[in-house]
Amino acid sequence: MVIVPKELVWDYSEPPTDLSWRLQRIADFFPAYGSDRETVGLLFNHLTELDVEEGKSRLIALYNEVWNDKTSKKD
Repeated sequence: MVIVPKELVWDYSEPPTDLSWRLQRIADFFPAYGSDRETVGLLFNHLTELDVEEGKSRLIALYNEVWNDKTSKKD
């Protein structure tokens, strides 16, 4: 489960459990939130389902590429 920072849940007492909602909320504030490896991977894998402007979409893809490069260099 993706953890939505409390700063992004001003309109709910608890964030919805729906993955799409959680990813959309994080994407709306990316890269200030959600730039960790796991969240970036999920954002990248669900980009076609999210309403993300092209520049931000490209930024998420770039973050994903960098995380993948870092991970492959550790092997």
